[in-house]
Amino acid sequence: MNPLAMLATWCVPLLLGSGLYVLVVGWPCRRGERLVATGLGWIVGVLLCGVLARLLAATDPAHVLMHVSPWAALIGASSWLVAWWCRGDPVAALPPHEPRWWPWALLALVLLGWRGWLLASDILLHPTLPWDAWAAWQAKAKTWVLAGQIAPFVSFNDWLTHPNEVLRTGVGYSYPDLLPWAIVWFAGAGGWIEPWINLAWFGLWIALLIAQYGQLRALGVESGRAWIGVYVLGSLPLLESHVALGGYADLWLAALFAQAGFAWLRWHCRAERRQLGVVIGIIVLLPMVKLEGAVWAIVLGAACVFSSLPAWPRRRRFLLGVAFATALILLSGAFGAAWIDVARRYIGNSAAFNLADVSDSLGAFCNGLWAQGNWHLLWFALPVVLVGNCRAWMRSATTRRLVVLAGVSFLLIAGLFVFTAAARYAQSYSAVNRLLLQLTPMLAALLILAAQRSESSQPET
Repeated sequence: MNPLAMLATWCVPLLLGSGLYVLVVGWPCRRGERLVATGLGWIVGVLLCGVLARLLAATDPAHVLMHVSPWAALIGASSWLVAWWCRGDPVAALPPHEPRWWPWALLALVLLGWRGWLLASDILLHPTLPWDAWAAWQAKAKTWVLAGQIAPFVSFNDWLTHPNEVLRTGVGYSYPDLLPWAIVWFAGAGGWIEPWINLAWFGLWIALLIAQYGQLRALGVESGRAWIGVYVLGSLPLLESHVALGGYADLWLAALFAQAGFAWLRWHCRAERRQLGVVIGIIVLLPMVKLEGAVWAIVLGAACVFSSLPAWPRRRRFLLGVAFATALILLSGAFGAAWIDVARRYIGNSAAFNLADVSDSLGAFCNGLWAQGNWHLLWFALPVVLVGNCRAWMRSATTRRLVVLAGVSFLLIAGLFVFTAAARYAQSYSAVNRLLLQLTPMLAALLILAAQRSESSQPET
C-alpha cells in the first residue's frame, strides 16, 4: 500500500468535513468547537467522500483517490479560507472556575487508550467476520472494487427473470449505497484489504469520542464530567463490538443522529443560530446511510419545526410537529421510499401477531436492556439519575429537551419491537440492540447532563 494514499484516505475527509463545518457555523474560537469540527468533520467528510466517489469515480472505482481527492481537498481548503476570511472578533469571556479536572482526563485517556489498542489490534488481525455486515453492507463495495465497475444490485426475482452478467443480487440490494461508496473510498488506498478498510470504524470511534467531548463542553458541561461522559460512551461493550467487527452502519447512524441532536439543542436552547445548518445537513445524510435514518430525520425535522414555532400553547405546537412528521411520512410513501416498504411489512404482518406474545416481547426487550452485558450499567444508571435528580435537571432547558428527543426516539424503538411483527427480532436479540445503539451517544450525554446540579449558562471559552 502507498503510504501517501493511506494518509490521504484519512486526511482528505477531515479537511473536507471540518472545512464545511466551520463554513456553516463560523470560525471555531473555543476549544470545544474545534474538537467538534475535528470529530464531526471527519465523520461527515468520510460520507461526503463516498458521495463524491459515486459522482466522480463510478466508472473507475479502482482510482477513486485520484478522481475524488483533488475536488474534496479543494472544497475543504476553500471552506476553511472563507470561514477564516469571514471570522468576527473573538468574544472575550472569563474562563469558568472548575474543579481539578485533569485527573479525570488522564484516567479516561489511559483507559480508552488501552481499549483502543485492543480494538485496533483485533481489527488488524482478521477480515470481516460473516455477520450481517459481510452480506449486507460490504458485499456491494467488494463487488464494485474487485470487478472494477459498477454492478447494479436488484432483487432476487429481477435477477432471475432478467439474466444479465452485469446484474447482482444480495440480501441488502435495497439498502442505501452511501456507506458502500465510503468503503470504496477506503479501498482506494490499496485495493480490497479488509483489515485496512475496517479501520474506518476505529476512526469513527475516535472521531465520535472527540465530537462527544466537544459537544458536552459546548453545552456547558465542566471538563471533568465531560471526560467521564466520553469514557462512559467509549467503553460500552456493544459499541466496541461494532468497532472491532466493522462493516455495519448502525454506529455511523448513531454518531450522526446524536450530533444532529446536540446541534439542535445548541440552536434552540443556546441561540447558536448557525447550528441549524448542521442539523439540516445531517438530516439529508441520515436516510442515505441506513433505512432507519429516514425515521430519525423525520424526528429531527419535527423537532426543528416544533422549536421554530411561536410561543403558542404547547398542545398546538405539538400537534403541528406531529402534522409535519405525518406529512413527511406521506411524502415518503408517495415517492416509494424503501423504509416505507419495511414499515408496511412489519405493520401489515402485525395483524397476525399474537397479542399474547406482547409480554414475551416486552420481557425480551427488558432483558436486552438490563440482563445482558451489552451496556454495562447505562440502563441502570440513567433511570436512577433521571428520577433522583429530577428537580435539578427540570430547571435546565437543554436537558429537558434532550429528555424529550431521546424519549420519543426510545418509545419508537420500544413500540416497534413490542407491538408489531418485529417482535420476533426482539425475542431473538438480532436487531433490537442494534437499534438501541443508534441512541447510545445521545443517551450517554443525557446521563451526564441530567446528573448536573445546575445548567451552566456559559459554554467553554
